[in-house]
Amino acid sequence: MYKISINKDLFENILLKKIFILEKQSTNYWKKELLEPTLKDDKLIYEIRQFKKIILTNGLGEDKPQIIIECLKVDYSLKNRCFEFHLGKILEQKNININLAIDEKDILIQQLLKEKEELQNVLKEIKESKIFNS
Repeated sequence: MYKISINKDLFENILLKKIFILEKQSTNYWKKELLEPTLKDDKLIYEIRQFKKIILTNGLGEDKPQIIIECLKVDYSLKNRCFEFHLGKILEQKNININLAIDEKDILIQQLLKEKEELQNVLKEIKESKIFNS
């Protein structure tokens, strides 16, 4: 499992499922970490190392926010000239503020349920009113 430290905004956006691809610039460090040389037909070929899970952290110390997330694949983008970690499901969370862990979809669903309840109450009041009983 590979461990990557990222900034707070990026960490929150991944946690809230706004970002599904983590990009790392093609620096010498990342080339050394991600490229594996192999010989095929007497030619040296570099393949990108793949991971099933990665650990994303934000900050330092024992109580730093951390998630273990599924890594679907690691790829290289010629257009952006960077390595791309394609992220899947969040498998584990540690030291996460509860407010951050609320997914925006959950908030939207809660709002829709409240609106549905309000509409049902309005319909009930209309049915009980004397307007339709005449």
